[in-house]
Amino acid sequence: MEQSLVLQLPNRQIQDFYLCFCGYAKCDPLHSFGPGVRPNYVIHYILEGEGVYHVDDQNFRLHAGQGFIIEPNILTFYQASQAHPWSYVWVGFSGPRAPEYLSYLGFNHNHLIFKSSESQRIRDLVFQMLRSNQNSPKNEFYLHGLFFEFFSCLIDENAPRQQEDLSHDRETTNRYLREAIAYIQQHFDQGLRVSDLADHVAVSRGYLYQIFNETLGMSPKQYLTNFCMTRATELLTLDDEPVEVVAKKCGYPNPVAFSALFRKRMGQSPTQYRNQLSAEYRERLKKELESLQ
Repeated sequence: MEQSLVLQLPNRQIQDFYLCFCGYAKCDPLHSFGPGVRPNYVIHYILEGEGVYHVDDQNFRLHAGQGFIIEPNILTFYQASQAHPWSYVWVGFSGPRAPEYLSYLGFNHNHLIFKSSESQRIRDLVFQMLRSNQNSPKNEFYLHGLFFEFFSCLIDENAPRQQEDLSHDRETTNRYLREAIAYIQQHFDQGLRVSDLADHVAVSRGYLYQIFNETLGMSPKQYLTNFCMTRATELLTLDDEPVEVVAKKCGYPNPVAFSALFRKRMGQSPTQYRNQLSAEYRERLKKELESLQ
């Protein structure tokens, strides 16, 4: 269990890089989330206590003054410690320029952990957001001012990781990345290949690989596979459709190939994954995902 305060933003006029929600939680010993996926980016900053964050094959033991980033459509798990359960604040955000701005700060799939000594300032900013719950254009801009100030608290100690200017034009590179990601999100169920992405963006496969690897820390194929597999976990969790239907919806017309890849990624078959989920957990995750849309 956790004692929490949450603010959702139902209507948004700011589109490129925007705040979706924020919150504060004081967790009971061993309180956890997941394994599950989020449709948005979420940053947690630990105010007190400690816990563990698991993503891919990595486990991070974190404590007060540190934070972690959850990427959209990536399977993660995090849990408060038994002896010293953490309390934290979080902000959820999205937008087509979110990967670009995170990259500018030095964050990508290979750099998801950070630290900041501005604990009190970060706490105050999130609590100011929580108190600003009026649904108005004026308040939306005020909230986003706090949102950007929140990010400013992460810059000082992480600035050394910022990327150096590359020889190619940065804005052009960012546009290519946004277009490729948008194409994946819109057409992932059509059995996309990396060559399809390169053709759509009108660059070579090698250049597309360079853009993804330098900005997100992964190849286009890894990003596409992660996206499809985490969509599959959502469908297996929230729906009762046959595995072959789930496979097709995720861009895999061959259910056998889909199941083999799913097993390789998740350590169990799609059917085993679905069966292990209790009714209570499935309902909780469904509500969690619906609240973040």
